[in-house]
Amino acid sequence: MEERRLLLAVALSFLVLTGYRLLFPPPARPQRPPTSAPAAPAASAAAPDAVVAGPSAEATPTPAVEAVVDERERRVEVTGLGRALAFSNRGARLVSWRLDRFHDERGAPLELVRAAVGGPWPLDLETGDREVDAALRAALFQSSSEMLTVGAEGSLLRFAFAAGDLEANKELNFRKDGLVEVRAVVRKAGRELPVRLSWGPGLGNPTAAEQAVQGYVAPQGVWFDGGATHRVVVHGLEAPVAAPAVRWVGVESQYFAALMVPAEPAPAEVRRVEVPSTDPAVPKLELPVALLPLGPAGALLFVGAKDYDGLARVGHQLHAVVGVGDWIGPIVVPLLRLLRFVHGYVGNYGWAIVALTVFINLVMAPLRHLSIANGMKMAKMAPEMKVIQERYRKVPPLDPKRQEMHAEMTALYAKHGMNMGSQMLLGCLPLLLTMPFLFAFYRVLQVSIDLRGAPFLWIPDLSHRDPWFATPILMGLSMVLMQKFTPSAMDPAQQRIMMLMPLVLVVMFFAAPAGLNLYWLASNVCAIVQQAITLKLLHPAEPAPERKKR
Repeated sequence: MEERRLLLAVALSFLVLTGYRLLFPPPARPQRPPTSAPAAPAASAAAPDAVVAGPSAEATPTPAVEAVVDERERRVEVTGLGRALAFSNRGARLVSWRLDRFHDERGAPLELVRAAVGGPWPLDLETGDREVDAALRAALFQSSSEMLTVGAEGSLLRFAFAAGDLEANKELNFRKDGLVEVRAVVRKAGRELPVRLSWGPGLGNPTAAEQAVQGYVAPQGVWFDGGATHRVVVHGLEAPVAAPAVRWVGVESQYFAALMVPAEPAPAEVRRVEVPSTDPAVPKLELPVALLPLGPAGALLFVGAKDYDGLARVGHQLHAVVGVGDWIGPIVVPLLRLLRFVHGYVGNYGWAIVALTVFINLVMAPLRHLSIANGMKMAKMAPEMKVIQERYRKVPPLDPKRQEMHAEMTALYAKHGMNMGSQMLLGCLPLLLTMPFLFAFYRVLQVSIDLRGAPFLWIPDLSHRDPWFATPILMGLSMVLMQKFTPSAMDPAQQRIMMLMPLVLVVMFFAAPAGLNLYWLASNVCAIVQQAITLKLLHPAEPAPERKKR
């Protein structure tokens, strides 16, 4: 009996509790949004269940992250160390990078960011997911500061964004050595996505005057793998170019570069993009974009002038972007430094070119003296040599009589106190020894950032062509005069053909940089002066004839 009463009491208690919960349900507990740190483990823990459940199972909804969004678009500026940067918090995109030391044609600080409406911008982030990338470009990031001065108390700039299930953070640390440390993290539904940092399209905004110069280098992709520097011309490029295990990768122009340096060698990519052009004759421009994967350690960024010594001081083998050449580089680099040293005394790069050209010609003067003396001897014996050559002109090359011709030529050389083998070597050796230095100085004037914007007399910029075309014309006239002074063993017909060479060179160098034409002109003047002195020394004045006595 007691047992029945106990069971009845338990059943009545269960009915009362159940009815109370049905009539008065408890309030729902609020869900706290997960932080970014535990989000990844939660997602990974749920992944096995989703796989086991199969396609019929419903995916567990990912809770939304706490929103981090700015209420309006802002401009974020960074100044210091001779540069002025500007970012837009929409997409945390770089919209301006100006160099105080260099100027454009209007005299304003040089802009290295090329505006591309609807296209990519420098320091964009790419994840490989088009929807995510589009959302990042449109997102209004919150920035840690709207005005930052490098070298002051704070040199770290942060951008953060979070909405829905998408999170993104970009961090830039502006170092005093001119490099920028860049780190970025992007998460989708708590899962971290692979991120690539980009630079492009192109670099800077080349003017018409820059593009009109002979040898103009359009913006192109470039990377360094530790052994060689590789360049990618994107005109007509169909597929992206993969660059395995790069030490750095970026975009370069004639005098400037934007280079990204990974923490350790990593694969990179250079591709072509088309952007609208302001020139009606060219509807679209083909420009390079360089991309580098960002690991946990991020990457370093350099944007600035291709100054060999300056880049060598920064490190990371960035100086390899300066095209000094492989075999001729050991001569080019000292000449670059010597040109800057001479400029420190004369105060003008035009006069520095002239002074350095004179110095090189003085060093090479003994060799040129031997060459001129050899040419005079050859010109003196040219008539007799021509008689011998004419006598055996119809003799086939393999005929034994050719040995008689060789014997006569040897006797002719001996008659004039010369040796055939040594004389040929003496004629070629001075040219072989002097040409590397001449080519090296030519390369110096092509890669020297110091010539950009350097004036000289009537020339406003030695890196541009001569506005009056005076230097190429004077260079051609000096070559004509130099040929008149040079003793030659050629016949008159060959000499007339050689007189066309100055005209050909004037046409070739008409649009060349004024600094190169100035160098050739100064070198020709030095050669003319030396030939005049050498001829004077080798042809002393004959004594005046004695007058007959009456």
